Amino acid sequence: MIKKFFFFFKSLKVTTFLTDVFCFTLACVVLLPTTVSINRNNLIESKKKEVIKCCEEIARKIYLNAYLANKGENTGITRDMRTTADIYGGRIIIIDSNLRCITDTYDLETDKTLISTYVINALNNQTAEYHDEDNKRMEIYYPISEYTSSKEEGLNGVIVFSFSIAKEYDETDKLGKSLILIIIPVAVLVVVYAIWHSRRVSNSIKKVTNSIEHIREGYIDDRIVMNSFVELEEMTEAYNNLISRLQSVEDSRQEFVSNVSHELKTPLTSIKILADSLVMQPDAPPEVYREFLGDINAEIDRENRIITDLLELVKLDRKNGELHIATVAVNEMLEILMKRLKPIAQAQNVDLIYESYRKVEAEVDEVKMMLAISNLIENAVKYNKEGGWVKVTLDSDHKYFTVNVSDNGIGIPEESQKFIFDRFYRVDKMRARKTGGTGLGLSITKSVILMHNGQLKVDSKEGEGTTFTVKVPLSFVDNRSN
Repeated sequence: MIKKFFFFFKSLKVTTFLTDVFCFTLACVVLLPTTVSINRNNLIESKKKEVIKCCEEIARKIYLNAYLANKGENTGITRDMRTTADIYGGRIIIIDSNLRCITDTYDLETDKTLISTYVINALNNQTAEYHDEDNKRMEIYYPISEYTSSKEEGLNGVIVFSFSIAKEYDETDKLGKSLILIIIPVAVLVVVYAIWHSRRVSNSIKKVTNSIEHIREGYIDDRIVMNSFVELEEMTEAYNNLISRLQSVEDSRQEFVSNVSHELKTPLTSIKILADSLVMQPDAPPEVYREFLGDINAEIDRENRIITDLLELVKLDRKNGELHIATVAVNEMLEILMKRLKPIAQAQNVDLIYESYRKVEAEVDEVKMMLAISNLIENAVKYNKEGGWVKVTLDSDHKYFTVNVSDNGIGIPEESQKFIFDRFYRVDKMRARKTGGTGLGLSITKSVILMHNGQLKVDSKEGEGTTFTVKVPLSFVDNRSN
């Protein structure tokens, strides 16, 4: 039961709905009392300013008519004070500097001595006020000042003006009730919006989830069109890019399987044809047998090379494929390669040139790196012309070493350069078949260079030659698990 309860609140739809409702409720709880309080304070402040103006006018009359000196005998001023007090539903008391009550519009405190902190502060020329929230009343303690002939300030007494603020409280209470009546339909609209908002968010996520389920069933051509929140649209765009990548990988896989089937089948077909030809010629001379068996042997060798390269690619494609990293003298490694490939170059009447600008040591898998660079040099020799040259140069800086393999051979057409690292891709299929190529060499080379966190670039012009540039870090850092 408890798990179901928590699972319910883990729902994005429920959480979004509750969040919207909570935010509205919180806003109402905070804003409603605040609005009422600010309005009430404004009304009370306005009335207080009016009362202070009245106190100023009364103080002026008291000073001009020497009301305090005459002990409040001026009935006209007293009558005006009673009228003013009635207007504000209040009471006015005049106190002299001896704290004796001169006048009380309620006639309750006349001739009595009144002592309070507020009165003392007012006698010190400080206007004071007292707010009685329980009885909804307010008192203003206003000083009465007189000025002597020497302009020195003196205090004669205090005006205590007590007035009702019940009307202000009633008006703000009515405002609060009106706001509540307004909030009720707004709350209904907020609930409706919260339901719509929560469904919109959850449906967008559900749309992605359904698409993922669709892909899990084997359909990778699904795309999502999302007109929703910016973040969801960005997530959808990233998702669609992922689907496009998966589609590309699937297409590449299907093409690879098709190419492998074709490449493996071709030598077998040739062997079958040659064998059938021998069977159909039981009286063929030994020379014919030797020729046919030689062709069969060549096709078997070709099949073996394809399988070997395929196995090598499988090893390189595995993310956990092992690299036996060690510090290698790259100069010596390239010298060994050049000696090994020199007979092939001589057979093609191609000059091999090697240049090294400095001694280079790097952390690499020597076997795999030799395989990668060997493929580049062999291709440069095979796809060259009579009397051509292949130049291998080695250089380095503080971070990378660079191997350039250049030739003045037949070159690569510009439109084919972006495909040359694809498996089984061959620019000239007829020439590749004559040279015994499998179409996997450059794919293997690129995989090896990438495993070493390096770069492989090609620059070629048809009929002029090709340059492959290998750039590999001197220090190896294994990023394959990241």
